[in-house]
Amino acid sequence: MRVLIERFIISSTPAWRVLLAVFASVPFFMIEFMVHGWGLAMPEIRAGLNPGVMWFLQGVFVLATVIEVSVALWLWPRRHQHDAVPRATLLVCLSIGLGYTTVTILAGMFTAAPNLILLGVLAIGLLLFERRPMLISYVVCVSMMAIYDAGSVAQWWPYAPALTPQVMQGREPVWWFAFWRQLVFVLGYAVLLSLLLLLFDRLDLLHAKLRRLSYTDGLTGLANRRRAMEVLNNEVARQARTGQTLALVLIDADHFKQVNDQYGHDMGDKVLRALGKLLMACVRSPTDVACRLGGEEFALILPDTRHEQVEAVCARLRQQLALQTFGEGDATFKVTLSMGVVEGSRQGAEQLLQLADHALYRAKSTGRDRVCMADSAMGVA
Repeated sequence: MRVLIERFIISSTPAWRVLLAVFASVPFFMIEFMVHGWGLAMPEIRAGLNPGVMWFLQGVFVLATVIEVSVALWLWPRRHQHDAVPRATLLVCLSIGLGYTTVTILAGMFTAAPNLILLGVLAIGLLLFERRPMLISYVVCVSMMAIYDAGSVAQWWPYAPALTPQVMQGREPVWWFAFWRQLVFVLGYAVLLSLLLLLFDRLDLLHAKLRRLSYTDGLTGLANRRRAMEVLNNEVARQARTGQTLALVLIDADHFKQVNDQYGHDMGDKVLRALGKLLMACVRSPTDVACRLGGEEFALILPDTRHEQVEAVCARLRQQLALQTFGEGDATFKVTLSMGVVEGSRQGAEQLLQLADHALYRAKSTGRDRVCMADSAMGVA
């Protein structure tokens, strides 16, 4: 359910989000309308209500429902369009906000607890809509409550206009008002808590997404340079503690500039994405880490990997790449790789990178399309 809600919030159109708000609020207004009508028809309950104010509240429910249904009918044929619908959004936000605010004011906003539902409505709006319509609705609703509260303190009007003194039996409320007040409190608290949990969950997902983006190369999906250096430093520290082997492979796509110049940057990106998939397929997951350091330069960080295992990984990578052809028709071409390999023996991360870079330079300067090993104890072999 959480995944479905998250997917809807992120991928739905503005019209669909407005329609969702209509589908959620109109049934509540209709239920409130029927419950209040039932209360007005019951002599015992009617004695504790102010009929004129209650009929005004019924009219608010009808007006809000008419506005929302009209907006929904206008939006329904446009529900798959990705264009913003600012006026429709503002109309629905205002009708929902004013409807709940009216209930809150008329029932006594500090003792009857419908304000909890209003907070839940605000949380829903923050999930569904952009800031402007929510800000306008928030200012209007808060202004209404502030003005009415000030008037109540000044005794210009009663605190809870919808109610009469008959709702109290001494210091205790009559049974139906006590039941209604408790029901609203429980429902409002449950809605608010659920929405807060959903908001915090979305925040956690957003943090995780940002973390992934900060560690991931956008083109290939591999770890980026930042993540590569973090992993390499961690593995070097682990090797110092455990004495386990560690191999680092620097990889460069041969003559990649010619690919961009001759076939275009779109083809170059296609080659880089293919290399990223190939690197992921040729390593152990999640033990090994494949990275794109920038441009056409890649790296493999291979913990607990010995000399012959590194050679096997490099050979498999070259063999798989040799089977791939890029381009179309007569304009096809192959891509080869130069690789520099170093096996760590208690060196620091920067020294390992330097040794692997020396080995990579030797592979490129001696003809490319080959693997060169670095002597981790004495330098480049």
